[in-house]
Amino acid sequence: MGLDRLRFGIALGLATLLALPALGQYGYHFGRNKIQYDDFDWNILKTEHFDIYYYPEMQELAEHGAFFAEEVYEELESKFNFSLVHRTPIIFYSSNLHFKQTNVTSGFIPDGVGGFFEFLKGRVVIPANGDLHRFRRVVRHEMVHVFTYNKLLRVMRDYRKPPDRFLPLWFTEGLAEYWSGDRDFNHEMVMRDALFSNYLVPLDNMYRIYGTYQMYKQGEAICRFIAEEYGEEKLLLLIENFWRDRDFDRVMENALREDFDVIADKWLAWVKKQYYPLLKEADVPSLVADAVAVKGFNAKPVSYQFADGTRRVYFVGNHSGYSNVFQVDVDENHQPLGDPKVLIHGERNDRFEAFHLFESRISISPQGTLAFVTKSGERDVIHLYDLEADKLGQSYGFEDLVAVYSPAWNPEGTALVFSSIDRSGFSDLYTYHIADDELRKLTNDTYDDANPSWSPDGERIAFVSDRTAHGLHGAYNVFTYDLTSGQVQYVTYGDRRDLSPRWSPEGDYLLFASTQRGENGRYDTQNIWVADMTQPLGEPPVVAAAGTPPELPAPRTSRELRQLTNFNGAVFDPIWTGDNRLLFTSFEGFRFAIRSLGQVDSLIAHPKRQQTTDLAQAESQWAYGRIQDDEEGVERVPYRRKYQLDIAHGSISQSAVLGTTGGAVIAFSDMLGDDYLYLTLYSGGSDVQSDFLKTLSFSLARYQFKKRTNYGYGLYRFSGRRFDITDPDASIDLPVLYETLWGGFGAVSYPLSKFRRLDFSTSVTWSDKEIPISTSQGTNFNRQALLLSNSLSLVHDNALYYYNGPIDGWRGGLTAAYTTDVLYSNVSYITLTADLRHYLRISRDVTFASWGLFRMNHGREARLWFMGGSWDMRGYPFFRIRGKKMWFTSHELRFPILNNPSLYIPILAPFGIVNLRGAFFGDMMHAWNEEYDRNDYQNADGTFDEGQFPLFNRDERVLAGETLTSLGMGLRLNLFGGFVLRYDWGYRYRGSGFDDRQSFRQFFFGWDF
Repeated sequence: MGLDRLRFGIALGLATLLALPALGQYGYHFGRNKIQYDDFDWNILKTEHFDIYYYPEMQELAEHGAFFAEEVYEELESKFNFSLVHRTPIIFYSSNLHFKQTNVTSGFIPDGVGGFFEFLKGRVVIPANGDLHRFRRVVRHEMVHVFTYNKLLRVMRDYRKPPDRFLPLWFTEGLAEYWSGDRDFNHEMVMRDALFSNYLVPLDNMYRIYGTYQMYKQGEAICRFIAEEYGEEKLLLLIENFWRDRDFDRVMENALREDFDVIADKWLAWVKKQYYPLLKEADVPSLVADAVAVKGFNAKPVSYQFADGTRRVYFVGNHSGYSNVFQVDVDENHQPLGDPKVLIHGERNDRFEAFHLFESRISISPQGTLAFVTKSGERDVIHLYDLEADKLGQSYGFEDLVAVYSPAWNPEGTALVFSSIDRSGFSDLYTYHIADDELRKLTNDTYDDANPSWSPDGERIAFVSDRTAHGLHGAYNVFTYDLTSGQVQYVTYGDRRDLSPRWSPEGDYLLFASTQRGENGRYDTQNIWVADMTQPLGEPPVVAAAGTPPELPAPRTSRELRQLTNFNGAVFDPIWTGDNRLLFTSFEGFRFAIRSLGQVDSLIAHPKRQQTTDLAQAESQWAYGRIQDDEEGVERVPYRRKYQLDIAHGSISQSAVLGTTGGAVIAFSDMLGDDYLYLTLYSGGSDVQSDFLKTLSFSLARYQFKKRTNYGYGLYRFSGRRFDITDPDASIDLPVLYETLWGGFGAVSYPLSKFRRLDFSTSVTWSDKEIPISTSQGTNFNRQALLLSNSLSLVHDNALYYYNGPIDGWRGGLTAAYTTDVLYSNVSYITLTADLRHYLRISRDVTFASWGLFRMNHGREARLWFMGGSWDMRGYPFFRIRGKKMWFTSHELRFPILNNPSLYIPILAPFGIVNLRGAFFGDMMHAWNEEYDRNDYQNADGTFDEGQFPLFNRDERVLAGETLTSLGMGLRLNLFGGFVLRYDWGYRYRGSGFDDRQSFRQFFFGWDF
């Protein structure tokens, strides 16, 4: 991720251990780039308990967020019987795209992450998405985490227990969900489906879904069950009793006063009682609807019929790790005629950097132009694709708009309507007329307007919004916007969630997905509904041709709604196909699939349920509270950078070669994570106390990540004995040197895109190296030099990673560096490296990986490269192959042997075995020096002169200039999702033939290349 903190730490560590003046000489580090596109002008809103960080464009949103935080503080203070002793920093972003740029965490943030609580400085980071109700819920969720964390620290401290463990994740996330608000539609959807589809995880097996969305929802259900069955105060008691035992099962037994097995059985019975009655009359989507695309994740379908009669369904999905736009040919009944194929490859380049799979629909104009949205750089962009010509067209981004969702065409195919979030954080509707390059804002308020759809007559736009009185509690209803008058009219009203409206081809009906909150406060299943749009509100019915009645009836104030399906799962994004069929996304078995239903006219004529929505009493006025400047204790100040301690770590060790070594690292950063200071102290090779100052080393470095160009600089002194096999002046038998370095360095990283960057580093170093040699004057020689070193790297990485390593895509890097002694000319050499790794996805679980590598150091005092070991040249021990020049290639066929073995052998579950994979591999390499000839190193009797040949290894008999090969197979065992054990066996060969071979076995750990 650009010049990130991890990569700087590795580079600095190498410089310390190897005493290299140039950070770039030993190459680059792969990884995608986290880019800071925006230079935010941060301010702080200080309230009674919080410091709210925001930028001016989102001031109103920040004031709402401050109100939500203070509101929940009083509530949680009572629930936890605890008060926070420190002010809590809360950092707000106005959109998910801005949120992705945060430096509070160095990791990448995908769509769907609503916020996080960071333990190091107690920071809460939350983005908005246009929905104030959801924004409020996320604030409440993260504040539960803040109270839980601080309450637990107090409990452990009060009982004199070390804070070396934490509550189970299912409990902390479940509690945060439970105390953040009523169970929402997503909770009901997942729990209902988990029970009906038989993947509900028992309480004693919660570790199996660690970190998943299902874990969040099951955790919430467990906390709700405990509150209803045992009393809500027991949730706090679980935290207060956590000090008693490391096994949380026994903590639950102690707090709830029942055996764990009894608690687990009661919870399962409670869940069944909640949801089994709903199954009585429900339909299963896979049994009553035809499948169009069911493999992997599939959503947002649209249909198009070509001029030649060919029919295709298009949708966004993820089948193998990358998100794409897919197409599948279908017959007249929308039965698939083959497997879906990728139309637009996503997440591989900066143009199609990321799709909003859950949030943004796609649309096709009558002329056959597909419109879809991807993140492209700092903002979302609308792309056009001509389906008839099979050609990618223009892309449209808008300077003042950050996030863009669900573009929909007008009937003429000349304009698009979409919803968008600007830097204020609020969602509104926009139209864009392509020919005139005209962007028009239709709505302008704090309500969340989304999912627009243009009417067939071109006069109205249907959309959903929370602009009713029920919107204060998360309800969404359907509305229409009149393009002539600008008037907004109701289509539905009530405590319901209506989503994704689409007009029928004639404009008589509006199709949408809907779920309603019942009297018990819970949402029912989300199904397909239609609203009758033939009789506009406020107008009398059409008069019959037979005559005019004496009195016209009063204008209509209600609308007829009809429920077309009654599925036990959930339905999303229904759409008309134009031939009396519907396409939609179904959720069943924790899978999103594209399905179709025929005979829509019959479904409308014979609905599952009919309703009349009364719009006469509809109210649209609501507003959340805001923290205002004139309130007592409220203060607004500009952000000023202040460094705070992140970590301080020390260690000490004893070595027979290097003597006593010890060191410490201290890191500081500002609140936003944009600016870092690192201080490193190290003393190595001290045999006696008087050597301590002589071998004292330090480095002071600063790294800044606020802007797109990341940079760092610093000063250092490295002194002492070091073990360095790469130094050509080191002894063969014991490559230990004494060297003192004084210098400074600078480094710059510029990300060209998320997948590609340029790295540059420079350093100036005074080097005083003591070289052990035997002469008539003494045994040591001091080589002094003023070293100037510069390096430039181009790095690319769009590889897709899985548990054991990359499985798709490619990554590569080119580096050129030059090091010279500008004072005495004792040192002068160039460095060139080229590294290319490609991953061919043969099937979902099988990958053919290829790696090609070339390295060269050439010139005076050029350093040696080394290879050997399980990570590269297998069959040869680590460090054993050395040379100033080398090429290397490796090819590996990776395949599964057993995934999730604990499902088949439950006794393996506590050992955290995620998978067992196999590989067939072949490695080959060649290392040499300039002008190498084997005869140059032979004595008169034909034996090798070991003193002249520095790359000779007595034990392994490996010579520079030989071509080495290894062939074999291996096993890869992944533990706990983050630790890979490797075992390889095979044969190694030397020279051009395969006669000189030797078997080998190697055990190591680490991810696949």
